[in-house]
Amino acid sequence: MKRARLKSNPKNRQRVRIRRSSILVLVVLMAIVGSSAWQIWKLRTRVEDQLAQLNQEKTKLLQQEKILNDEITRLNTPSYIEQLAREQLGLVKQGEILISPKN
Repeated sequence: MKRARLKSNPKNRQRVRIRRSSILVLVVLMAIVGSSAWQIWKLRTRVEDQLAQLNQEKTKLLQQEKILNDEITRLNTPSYIEQLAREQLGLVKQGEILISPKN
């Protein structure tokens, strides 16, 4: 009997509508916030993966740079230039005779 009276009362109807509307708005807001949080998490994960990949690439490039700098240093020494001239170009010093092995 009490229930029937509550539903028929206009103030109570208005309160019920306000509660339902509030709950609906709250659910919609939670869905929007949850969706945004999910998108942000996925984007952050992707950025972190890219950052890790770029750091690996940076490490490799720094190693290559060190190797190339070492090679530049060696190429600036007369003894290494002479060695390359003998091995790659078959050059000899004046008075030397080139003896090449049979292949």
